[in-house]
Amino acid sequence: MRISTYTLAASLVLGLASSAGAAVETREELVHQTTTSVDLVLTPETVICSHADYSANFLKVLIPQLASITLLDHQNTDAGAPCVAAGECAPSGDHAPSDILDEADTSETVDITVRAARIDEIDHEAQTCTTTLRERVDLEIRGVPFSHERWASLGSRPYGDCTASAGGDGDQPPASDGGGKADDLGTGEEGSGSAGCAAAGSGGSSALALVILGMTAATFRRRRR
Repeated sequence: MRISTYTLAASLVLGLASSAGAAVETREELVHQTTTSVDLVLTPETVICSHADYSANFLKVLIPQLASITLLDHQNTDAGAPCVAAGECAPSGDHAPSDILDEADTSETVDITVRAARIDEIDHEAQTCTTTLRERVDLEIRGVPFSHERWASLGSRPYGDCTASAGGDGDQPPASDGGGKADDLGTGEEGSGSAGCAAAGSGGSSALALVILGMTAATFRRRRR
């Protein structure tokens, strides 16, 4: 009997989550893109392996100029400058500061591409819409790709604004490489006002499914008592 009750509860969760997913549409559109040439200073002070805001040591490069060409705060905690990251440092990862640093050459001119995407979560049943800004920085330093993402909630907007937005087949921002958004490299969560080489967020339909799962699990526990 307990197994049957659990199976029914699980089916209910899946059914409700599926219905919620059908009612909520996510639209993502590229709204801003720039490519800027920047002169970097590459020294042991700016090219580091750092554990700050991550679950492990990540290869990071501090780039003060990012502050003037981005919309959001890309600064790492206590670093004093915005940063980009290239995955875990060796030996766990593929790269180390030595791949970037050269005592005889401490400067490098790179092209930094900044893309801002508008992400609309549209609930067609409730006729509501919430909008999030995703800003991604991409560049390559001495053959090593670096990137960084930030998210910021822009709040709600009129339902008609979101349904009328252009969908088109134009340029689209690159998709995130992984699940949780932390430069697609690290882990952890942070909102638009926190500091760190990381970013995190969650979709409305996923959050709803988790709420339903929690409610169903609680009901199942009560039935067992």
